[in-house]
Amino acid sequence: MRLGVVLDTRNAPNRLREVARMCDGAGIEALWVRDHLAAPDGEPRLEAWTALTLVGVAAPRPRVGALLNVAFRPPGMLAAMAGTLDAVVGGRLEVGLSAGWLERENLAFGFDFPAPDVRARRLERYATILRGLLSGQAISVGGSGEAAPAELGVASPQPGGPSLSIEAIGPQQMDVAVAVADDVLIPAAAAKDVAEAVGQVRRACERGERDPASLGIALELPVSIGRTLAEAQARAESESLFQTFGPPSEVGVFGTLEQCQERVIELAHAGVTDLRCVLPNSPDVHDVIAQVTAMVIGTVDVLSPGAPKSKSPDPPSTWGGRSRRGGEPHE
Repeated sequence: MRLGVVLDTRNAPNRLREVARMCDGAGIEALWVRDHLAAPDGEPRLEAWTALTLVGVAAPRPRVGALLNVAFRPPGMLAAMAGTLDAVVGGRLEVGLSAGWLERENLAFGFDFPAPDVRARRLERYATILRGLLSGQAISVGGSGEAAPAELGVASPQPGGPSLSIEAIGPQQMDVAVAVADDVLIPAAAAKDVAEAVGQVRRACERGERDPASLGIALELPVSIGRTLAEAQARAESESLFQTFGPPSEVGVFGTLEQCQERVIELAHAGVTDLRCVLPNSPDVHDVIAQVTAMVIGTVDVLSPGAPKSKSPDPPSTWGGRSRRGGEPHE
């Protein structure tokens, strides 16, 4: 199971880079940002692609990616941006696509929010264009027979383009993921019953006549870990973002290191291959990151419930992370 962290774009740019470097130093394998143009909970956020660029430069080792609302950027424009950024970060880019989350956000910025089936068709068309352009193909983007096919000046340095994931909330979006993606992303809302969500993915693979083993299953979920249960609970209660996802104890990974390892083992055996952790944005996030890195060890061949677990690690003494959100610059 690959371990990733969804970075908090409510942070100021210097703090975002600081946390990205912490994750890099701890061995986190992938760093993600989410896409919002508005402040859905009243807390401003950095624009996702700009934030991703900061992260990709600040953290030179992990894979970097953004989960993007396809309504916000034309596919040709995103392909051009992605090809250039992928070249800048040395072929470490991944792209996630979503049909959208908040109707009011789309409408406020001049984008429509049609019925789910329409958004699913748009999502598939968007992903097809994006993948084709980033792999170096000449693609018809405009839909007009008179328009010449588009071809990027700078395509992705990765053969076939960056890895592509599709966020799937229902069967229609899962069908899109089966048709065009490398991974399907299951949001935290489905984490209460991961086995059922994975079962939906398997059934979508059957409908699309795709080998289920060829489609990775990513799960985004809140994580609150502590050296004691009380510490994990205090961290969970202090993070307002978890009110959107739901309590980590119900829809995520929660508790002491051993308890969190048991949960990760359960997810791995259910079929999850990529864990994208939303962490509490606390002043001691460096300590949270240190403990999170110990959650994922071994493979499903050796991991089983009740197996011996790693001890809770000590955070490196050289790590900072005590600054407040948007606090003093850290270079």
